[in-house]
Amino acid sequence: MIIQFLLVPAVVLAVVLSLRSRNSVRGQARRKLIAGLTVVAGVLSVLFPGVLQSLADWSGVTRGTDLLLYVLAVVIIYLVGSVSVRFREQEARMTRLARQVALGEAEARLRADVVEATVLPADLSKDSRAS
Repeated sequence: MIIQFLLVPAVVLAVVLSLRSRNSVRGQARRKLIAGLTVVAGVLSVLFPGVLQSLADWSGVTRGTDLLLYVLAVVIIYLVGSVSVRFREQEARMTRLARQVALGEAEARLRADVVEATVLPADLSKDSRAS
């Protein structure tokens, strides 16, 4: 069946593309293109079910709805991988930000302690002279 030769590379490609970095312009364009193509394909399959059945017959699938199910499974695999990578990248970004904030606060406390240590003895010596 032709569908097997189409679905296996499609699933592998969906996994590979979904696990790539999301920060690139190319990755953002790819996500938008896949989303747009999914919407267009869905609308066309509803408006012209005969075309979907013809594609199913050509690819060796018995029904057009089965073909639609296979295609949607590939899209879902891509989306799950894509969301997983996006969450992982956000977690890493959040960790870096938390570390920067913690280091900044520690540095500010250290400066305050140094200023306090240098200012207090001078003030105490002035107070002791006045008495």
